[in-house]
Amino acid sequence: KDQQGTFSASAAAEDCNKSKSSSADPDYCRRILVRDAKGSIREIILPKGLDLDRPKRTRTSFTAEQLYRLEMEFQRCQYVVGRERTELARQLNLSETQV
Repeated sequence: KDQQGTFSASAAAEDCNKSKSSSADPDYCRRILVRDAKGSIREIILPKGLDLDRPKRTRTSFTAEQLYRLEMEFQRCQYVVGRERTELARQLNLSETQV
Protein backbone atom coordinates (compact mmCIF):
# COMPACT_ATOMS: atom_id res chain seq x y z
CA LYS A 1 0.00 0.00 0.00
CA ASP A 2 1.51 3.33 -0.96
CA GLN A 3 1.16 6.73 0.69
CA GLN A 4 -1.96 7.59 -1.33
CA GLY A 5 -3.73 4.51 0.05
CA THR A 6 -3.71 2.47 -3.17
CA PHE A 7 -2.33 -0.99 -3.79
CA SER A 8 0.19 -1.80 -6.48
CA ALA A 9 0.20 -5.39 -7.59
CA SER A 10 3.22 -5.12 -9.88
CA ALA A 11 5.92 -5.78 -7.29
CA ALA A 12 3.91 -7.64 -4.67
CA ALA A 13 2.16 -10.21 -6.85
CA GLU A 14 3.25 -13.79 -6.44
CA ASP A 15 1.61 -16.50 -8.53
CA CYS A 16 -0.13 -19.16 -6.46
CA ASN A 17 1.83 -21.95 -8.10
CA LYS A 18 5.16 -20.40 -6.98
CA SER A 19 4.25 -20.14 -3.31
CA LYS A 20 4.93 -22.56 -0.49
CA SER A 21 1.34 -23.82 -0.38
CA SER A 22 0.75 -23.91 -4.13
CA SER A 23 -0.80 -27.38 -3.99
CA ALA A 24 -3.91 -25.93 -2.31
CA ASP A 25 -4.30 -22.96 -4.70
CA PRO A 26 -6.08 -23.18 -8.07
CA ASP A 27 -4.05 -22.20 -11.15
CA TYR A 28 -6.29 -19.19 -11.84
CA CYS A 29 -5.36 -17.31 -8.66
CA ARG A 30 -2.40 -15.36 -7.35
CA ARG A 31 -1.23 -14.30 -3.93
CA ILE A 32 -0.70 -10.63 -3.12
CA LEU A 33 1.20 -9.31 -0.11
CA VAL A 34 -0.11 -5.98 1.19
CA ARG A 35 0.88 -3.80 4.12
CA ASP A 36 -2.06 -2.44 6.13
CA ALA A 37 -2.26 0.93 7.93
CA LYS A 38 -0.65 -0.55 11.06
CA GLY A 39 2.32 -1.90 9.12
CA SER A 40 1.31 -5.56 9.25
CA ILE A 41 1.81 -7.58 6.09
CA ARG A 42 -1.19 -9.60 4.98
CA GLU A 43 -1.55 -12.12 2.20
CA ILE A 44 -4.66 -12.13 0.03
CA ILE A 45 -5.60 -14.40 -2.87
CA LEU A 46 -7.07 -12.81 -6.00
CA PRO A 47 -7.95 -14.02 -9.51
CA LYS A 48 -4.99 -13.78 -11.90
CA GLY A 49 -7.16 -11.94 -14.43
CA LEU A 50 -7.94 -9.08 -12.04
CA ASP A 51 -6.23 -5.91 -13.27
CA LEU A 52 -5.28 -4.04 -10.09
CA ASP A 53 -3.45 -1.27 -11.92
CA ARG A 54 -6.50 -0.24 -13.98
CA PRO A 55 -8.20 2.86 -12.59
CA LYS A 56 -11.67 2.37 -11.13
CA ARG A 57 -14.70 3.66 -12.98
CA THR A 58 -15.94 6.90 -11.48
CA ARG A 59 -19.28 6.73 -9.70
CA THR A 60 -22.24 8.65 -11.02
CA SER A 61 -23.59 11.36 -8.73
CA PHE A 62 -27.29 11.67 -9.46
CA THR A 63 -29.25 14.83 -8.75
CA ALA A 64 -32.37 14.65 -6.58
CA GLU A 65 -34.53 15.08 -9.71
CA GLN A 66 -32.71 12.29 -11.55
CA LEU A 67 -33.08 9.94 -8.58
CA TYR A 68 -36.78 10.75 -8.25
CA ARG A 69 -37.46 10.09 -11.94
CA LEU A 70 -35.38 6.90 -11.96
CA GLU A 71 -37.17 5.59 -8.87
CA MET A 72 -40.58 6.43 -10.37
CA GLU A 73 -39.70 4.64 -13.61
CA PHE A 74 -38.38 1.64 -11.67
CA GLN A 75 -41.65 1.38 -9.72
CA ARG A 76 -43.59 1.55 -12.99
CA CYS A 77 -41.37 -0.88 -14.90
CA GLN A 78 -38.22 -2.49 -13.48
CA TYR A 79 -36.62 -2.97 -16.90
CA VAL A 80 -36.65 0.13 -19.09
CA VAL A 81 -35.48 -0.77 -22.61
CA GLY A 82 -35.48 0.51 -26.15
CA ARG A 83 -36.90 3.90 -26.98
CA GLU A 84 -38.16 4.47 -23.42
CA ARG A 85 -34.66 4.03 -22.05
CA THR A 86 -33.14 6.26 -24.74
CA GLU A 87 -35.73 8.98 -24.11
CA LEU A 88 -35.40 8.80 -20.31
CA ALA A 89 -31.60 9.06 -20.61
CA ARG A 90 -31.97 12.08 -22.90
CA GLN A 91 -34.47 13.79 -20.57
CA LEU A 92 -32.25 13.24 -17.52
CA ASN A 93 -29.02 14.09 -19.36
CA LEU A 94 -27.58 10.63 -18.59
CA SER A 95 -26.17 7.83 -20.69
CA GLU A 96 -28.33 4.77 -21.33
CA THR A 97 -25.91 2.76 -19.20
CA GLN A 98 -26.55 5.08 -16.25
CA VAL A 99 -30.31 4.63 -16.70
